[in-house]
Parts: sequence; C-alpha cells; structure tokens
Amino acid sequence: MNCGQGGNCGSEPRDMAELLLGLDIGTSGVKVGVAEAGGRLLGLGRASHENASPQPGWVECDPQRWWGGVLAALRQACAEAGRSPADIAAVGVSVLFPCVVPLDADARALYPAILYCDRRSLAEVAAIEALIPRAEYEARIGNVLVPGTCAATSLAWLRGHQPDAWRAAHCFGFANTAITARLTGEFCTDPTQVALSGLVDIYDPWRWDAELCEKLGIDATRLPRVAGAAEVVGTLTRAAAAETGLRPGTPVVCGCGDVPASALGAGAADPSSVIYVAGSTDCVAVPTPAPTGDRRWVNSAYVPRGLWLPIGTTTSSGVSVEWFTREMLVRGGEGLRAMTELAAGAPLGSHGLLFLPYLQGERTPLWDPRARGAFFGLSTATTRADLARAVLEGTAFALRSVIESLEGVVGAPVGEIRAVGGGTRNALWNQIKADVLGKRLAVLEFQETSALGAALLAAMGAGLHTSFAAAADAARSCNRAHVVEPDPARAESYGRLYPLFAGLYPATRELAHALGETRGG
Repeated sequence: MNCGQGGNCGSEPRDMAELLLGLDIGTSGVKVGVAEAGGRLLGLGRASHENASPQPGWVECDPQRWWGGVLAALRQACAEAGRSPADIAAVGVSVLFPCVVPLDADARALYPAILYCDRRSLAEVAAIEALIPRAEYEARIGNVLVPGTCAATSLAWLRGHQPDAWRAAHCFGFANTAITARLTGEFCTDPTQVALSGLVDIYDPWRWDAELCEKLGIDATRLPRVAGAAEVVGTLTRAAAAETGLRPGTPVVCGCGDVPASALGAGAADPSSVIYVAGSTDCVAVPTPAPTGDRRWVNSAYVPRGLWLPIGTTTSSGVSVEWFTREMLVRGGEGLRAMTELAAGAPLGSHGLLFLPYLQGERTPLWDPRARGAFFGLSTATTRADLARAVLEGTAFALRSVIESLEGVVGAPVGEIRAVGGGTRNALWNQIKADVLGKRLAVLEFQETSALGAALLAAMGAGLHTSFAAAADAARSCNRAHVVEPDPARAESYGRLYPLFAGLYPATRELAHALGETRGG
C-alpha cells in the first residue's frame, strides 16, 4: 500500500530500510500504520471501539479498549506489510485530545477516560470562574473555559465525584500518557495536550503553570512530564514486548494530538497550509507563529517549538451522519451508502429543510455545550431523502462557519483547503461542502494522515528525519490530491441559504437550553 498511489515519496532519508509504527487512537477506533521514513505506508490495521455515555452529556472510554485496539490493529498492519513486529525501529503515537484519565503506577486506568466532548463538568466551569475571572483565565490559557475541551474541568470533576480514584492516582494523564506508559512505563505528555489543559500559559505550553495548578488545587507533581512530540520518552518494556511482538528496547516517542499529527501527515508547515480533517468531528487547522487571540478557536501547540496550531472544530459532523444512519434508516448494515443514495435524490436545499448538527453541543464558533440539534422546516411533504440531504448540508454549513472565522484568524481569504479523513471518502458530501464553502477542496488520496504523522514523529525521534521541515516535506511529496471544484450556480444558491442556517441557532438558543434542562442536560 503506497501513499499517493505509489508516487514519488520525497527525498531518501538516511535508511529507507527502517520501519516505523504509527499508532492512531481516535474517538471511535484505532488505526496502526507500518511505514517507511519517506512516507510510504506498507500496511494498515483498524480496530473499532465504542464509547460509553452512562448519563446524558457524558462521553467516556475505558483505555483498555484503546490498548485492545492497538494489539488487534498492529497484527493486521504487520500482516499486510508482510513484516514482523520485531522489524519496527521506532513507535509514534497520535491520540484523540484532550481527554483525562487517572492512572495507577502500572498505567492502568482507575476511572474511564473523560473525552473532549464530555459535558458533565458544567458545575466545575462555574467553580473555576469563581476562583479566577473568566476573561483573565481565558487570556492566560489562550482557550475557552468549557467542559471537556478544557481538561482542567474534567480534573476538577474527578476530584469532586471520584475521590477514591483521585487519591489513588499515580498520574493524571492524557491519551498519549496512557499509551506510552503502557509501552514504556514512563508517564509523559506533549505540548499539544498541555495547551488544552487549562493549566498552562499558552505562550509556554512546554511546562505546567505552577501558579495555575495551585489555584485550581491540582498537584503538578501528579501530572505527566512534558516532552516534545518527537522526543523519545522511553523504550519498550519486556511486558509490552510480550503483548505486542515488538522488540524490547524499541524507542517510543511521546506523540501528540490527532489533529497536529494529521497536519504533519498532510505536510502542513506554515500559515499557507490550511488542513481540514473530516471525522467524527470536523477540524480545521493552520500553523501560525503565535497563538490566536480569537477565542472561537482552540489554541494547540504544534510539533516544533515556536509554532502553534489554532484549530477550529465542530463537535458532531461525522457523529450526525452516524446518528442518522443508525436511527433513521430501515435498511440495516448499509450505512453511509444508503444515506448517500437517499440524499442524492433530494434537491439542493432539501425542499426547504435545515439541520442544526449540534447533537453534542457545539464548539467553533459558538462554544455552547448546551446547544442542541434540530430539523427546521419539516412538513408532511418532507421525505427521508430530504432529511438525509439536510444532514449533509447542515454539517457543511457548520464547516462554513468555521472557515469564515478562520479568515479572521489569518487575516486573509482562504483559498484551497487540503482535506483528509473518513468524511472525505464520500463524493456527494465533498461536492456539497465545496459548493457550500465556495472553495476548492484538495482531497488527499492518502487519507490516514494521523497514523502517518505518528510514524513521522517516530522517524524524527529515531533520527531518520533531522528536522520537522524534512518530515513535513516527505509527507507533502508523497501524497497527491483530487481537487473538488465548487459549482458557481450551486454555490450562489447555498450562499442564499447560509444566512438562514446561521440565524437558526441564535433564534432557538434559549429554547434549546431550557429544553435540555428538562432532561438533566
């Protein structure tokens, strides 16, 4: 299996025989790639997992499911590559972020990981705001104080609601902490995670902010060591080697969040590189030389010191499609294909039907964890085809709101957008997005850029790439793109519909909040 369909994979690194392993732990599954340092993927394995929602607004996952997925996908990837796990020279990690998990000294979870989209910590948001004025706190951390996405809120919830786990925890870690500690016994995380912790000065995400930790009652000695994403933090233990088949002593790098890893895997190295990752959530990211002051955007660190990666992110793009196929289709097992066939039979605008894709609240640009999804414009003439197309159009409208806010961040119109992720495999959806945005989508032929980014981090840690720029260049040179052009007439029609979509949330916000309270969130 070749990235770019066997195209030129860039300049030859020092030793093309060295194989790298990229572990990509995502919201709904694990992918593992076996790759060469030049960016050529030899094998890819996949394993799905389910998250739990024991109460409305809660989203959590047992990290043992991540580990089981790693073991299963690793076997698949090595079998496809025709290589033994023992041939791997170094391991890199890409993870969903942020999520918080209390770990014991053996890297076992004492409570499920609380995910970025979890809303259980609304009361903790208010408690933090009572300690530090919101404007002062958000200016310092560079991000919005909201449940889940600001990891400090989940930590505060654990302290108040899970006292046994809180007292027993050796380390309060993140997803890459859980995986790398399981591999090496070392408890680390990286600046992409730290930047979203709520426990850091955004201008220095390479260390915990001792003053903030003290004010919020967090013992900084129980937080993981901060390491560079491409830094070797340890080597594979004998116990981990026995489970994985990898060699004892194999170096493991710290890894980073999945969006920064995907940006590296797509070759994003400077502010001209706009990356769109279409998955369970939609993320748009662009490297910048400083954090943005636009609070509608998440300020993540990027892989090298001196670069940040502002991220605009919706909450429920792919989730909305998954929900529709699960709950609204009668033909079981056909999933997105059946939905696409339905949507193709409805006209642009879905016969006057709009869909708000806020099934788990919304982030960029609204930052409202109590926002709710809705169909608006239903009538007795509405068909399932209209419903299906409205979901695809509604998620595209939400993406447009992110792109419009991005143009404020970079101070210039966005031209071409490089698109990756499972949500870009659907031609109809891609065309709807291009038409709604009125912009070219350059859909990368090789989609698994998070796994590739993780492998490239391993290559950097192993010295097979001597710089971030060299790794990004390898990623760019080995991945061709299929360009989806917007249709001018359809773009004009969607341009007339977009203000109606944009006006629907503010018109229904208070009703959505009140309705949510009737069911406990």
